[in-house]
Amino acid sequence: MKLNTVTVGSGSRTAALVHGASRSTDVWKEFVPYLLEHDLTLILVDQRGHGDSPRGDSYRVQDFAGDLVDTLPNGLDLLIGQSLGGLTTAWAAEELQPKRLIGVDPALAMAPFQFWLIPVLGPKQKKFPDWLVRALMAKPSPPDGLERLRAEWAKWDETCLIDIKASYLASPFPMSPPAVPSTLVLAEKSFAVRPDAARDLAAAGWDVRYMKGGHDLHTEDPAGLAEVLRDVLTPVRASEPDGYRSAGL
Repeated sequence: MKLNTVTVGSGSRTAALVHGASRSTDVWKEFVPYLLEHDLTLILVDQRGHGDSPRGDSYRVQDFAGDLVDTLPNGLDLLIGQSLGGLTTAWAAEELQPKRLIGVDPALAMAPFQFWLIPVLGPKQKKFPDWLVRALMAKPSPPDGLERLRAEWAKWDETCLIDIKASYLASPFPMSPPAVPSTLVLAEKSFAVRPDAARDLAAAGWDVRYMKGGHDLHTEDPAGLAEVLRDVLTPVRASEPDGYRSAGL
């Protein structure tokens, strides 16, 4: 499936950003300005059943990953995904071959409680009263956060969670070496990647980092996330030797 995309910026390098379940391209609004400081053109993607992309007949994780392969160019400088987007980009990376994959609290190996809870409560969240939605939102949230979230949910096919859960169980993400150079930034108490899985990924060669905050690091503390990723966001100058990456000094 060809997905809806929004292009922002005009840098010499290109990054694609893929959101999590129930969200859309709008969720990156707070993080985008920090990425544009790094000479990037950004391709923001609406996954199937989200935002302005078509709904699907199937919502297996493999379907989401295949859509990214159908939509995005090979050889991106950066492929960035959060939550579900972190999972689908990780599956798509072998074919897309970005120069670097970045997962923001990606749902690679969820804790059991949240894994079973989200498919139960997720389809009901459109009917949650405003006070409950505000209580569940990332802290801090932008002043218009509730209205933006409601607008995203209005375009979301919440039935996707059924197929996502089934395919997640049928084909767990492998704790094996990454297909491309890969950096994961996990919330300090991440439920998206269990502690044992984080250790296994690090041992397999994934660059695993931690950041204070909750699951939505890109909206909760975009400046902090950009700082944690500074070394991998900063372009390598042509005069620098292989393996050396500028720290922006």
